[in-house]
Formats: sequence, C-alpha cells, structure tokens
Amino acid sequence: MSNFTVNGVYSYTSANIYSYLGRVPSSSRKLEEAFDEFNITPTGSKDDLKKLDKAMYAEYSEQVQNQIENQKGEKVVPWAGLCAQIGVQATGDYEKDYAAFNNAIKLLSQSAIDGQAMAYFAGLRSEALRVFGSVNQSNNAQAPITFEVYQAQFL
Repeated sequence: MSNFTVNGVYSYTSANIYSYLGRVPSSSRKLEEAFDEFNITPTGSKDDLKKLDKAMYAEYSEQVQNQIENQKGEKVVPWAGLCAQIGVQATGDYEKDYAAFNNAIKLLSQSAIDGQAMAYFAGLRSEALRVFGSVNQSNNAQAPITFEVYQAQFL
C-alpha cells in the first residue's frame, strides 16, 4: 500500500483512494490536480476523497445530461441524403419518407432503359435497406463514455 501526498502535507493511502474513487491515480501530482480541478481543499481526511468522488460524479452526470438534451434537440434524418439522390425531400417521418422513397425508386426503375441505370437503382435499394433498417433499432441515448473513462481524465 502506498501513500499519496497532496500539497506536501496531506497523505492519503492508495487503499482509501481506491475505495472512494474506484481507481488509484498514477501520481500524487495527479491527485493534487484532481482536488484543484474540483476546488476541494485537502485536509488529509477521508471526507476529502468523498467530496472529490461526489464532485467528479456530479460533473460527469451534468455532461451526460447535456449531451442527451442536445441530441434530443437535433433532428437528424439519416436517410435524407439517400432520398435526395432520387429527388425525394426527407421530412423526418420514417413511414412517410420510406414510402416516398419506395414509390420514387419504383417509378425511376421502370423508366430505366440501360443496365447502368438499373444497377444504380439496385444499389440505392440496397442502401435504403441499410439506412432505413438501422433506424428501426433502439434510439435510446447512450452515455458517450463510461464513468471510469471519465475518472481517468482526472486521475
């Protein structure tokens, strides 16, 4: 078990650090930087580590919540580019856009005379299966990084 000294005075054991933060910093300097980053004044008490853990978690939670809110505000239509290739304006409504795409590609395919155009439309159809199909999967927002990765930025 090793000790980490902060500000040249306050000592924390690696066991205590691990029990509160879930990992041990690479050096005393890293632990000191984490205290500074979160405006926690070290006293040598285990409560310092509790405060650090709480502050790190609060900041992480806020960042994740902000990212989720930002994602909700954006309306990204993954099939918009595909639809634009055949002159269909994507609305963002999955059912309407998928039906419009299928109708347009059917009409265009019927008017195709040469093999190159037919191959192009066949390629668009297979691309549509990939793009429209991926939208049917779960849309739940996921945290961009795990809490452990976030902690690693500070320790």
